Amino acid sequence: MHNIKRNFDKIYQTIKALNLPDFDSEGNILKVGRKPKLSDLEVISLNLTSEYMSIDSENLLFKKIKSCHYDDFPCLIDRTQFNRRLLYCGFDAFRNL
Repeated sequence: MHNIKRNFDKIYQTIKALNLPDFDSEGNILKVGRKPKLSDLEVISLNLTSEYMSIDSENLLFKKIKSCHYDDFPCLIDRTQFNRRLLYCGFDAFRNL
């Protein structure tokens, strides 16, 4: 499948169905502060979508989203914030589940 949004939706629903204890009902890691535009589970799902679709770099992923799927991701964050949030979520530990 070549549709980023469709793949993202499938991966996001699958992860959300796991009911992971570290995440609240909105898909964010339990922490104090303001609510982010893109939830932590959405950030993880977007990264897994890029890996599933063999998109090797975040730069290419964000170019594709901005050129073809910008309306599908209205709350898209910038790449720096994307990478920081992946580190904060402990994505490497999540990947090893």
